[in-house]
Amino acid sequence: LLTMAVVSLLLLPRVNFGQIPNLGTATNYALFTSNGAFSNVGATYITGNISTNMGALTGFPPGKVIGQTHVADSISVQVAIDVNSAYSYLSGMTCDTMIGDSLGNNQVLSPKVYCILTAATLNGDLILDGQGNPNALFIFKIDGAFSTSTFSNIVLIDSASVCNVYWQINGLFTLGDSSIFKGTAIVNGAINLLENVSLLGRGLS
Repeated sequence: LLTMAVVSLLLLPRVNFGQIPNLGTATNYALFTSNGAFSNVGATYITGNISTNMGALTGFPPGKVIGQTHVADSISVQVAIDVNSAYSYLSGMTCDTMIGDSLGNNQVLSPKVYCILTAATLNGDLILDGQGNPNALFIFKIDGAFSTSTFSNIVLIDSASVCNVYWQINGLFTLGDSSIFKGTAIVNGAINLLENVSLLGRGLS
């Protein structure tokens, strides 16, 4: 891992009338891994709690955390349970639309449950249009690894909120250099955040 910036904007999530997963104790976590080392290299800045339930946590300092840090304790055990529960909840959701494995390039999507049956990539800008509804819910279910290209960006317009964007990823999740990613990523695999990345939301493995 290189340098990474993470900002958790979800400490006080908005009321949402859509069917979103209950994150339980994971709500206040910017980054969490149930099973695996948590390592950092460089001047990473994180707002929100971080934790590993099984594995070492290294790199803080030089990284800085504005929040709590938990390593293999009773709190991390419960967070692991809640992350697994949220992943299972998303697994049970019915797809509204099947889409291709290449996102972005100024693609505009409306609020729905989107399913991708293979590994996927994000290139350039992906625009999520809330259509004037601050409770608009976007859910992406990706059955495979997911990676973003350098300088890729998720753009929220017309009342779309980072609080209401969820990504279920069944595989490795990699944010490319200088990319900006928005939403809560719940991942069945490792999370790699590369140099100069901004994650506005959560990364929960």
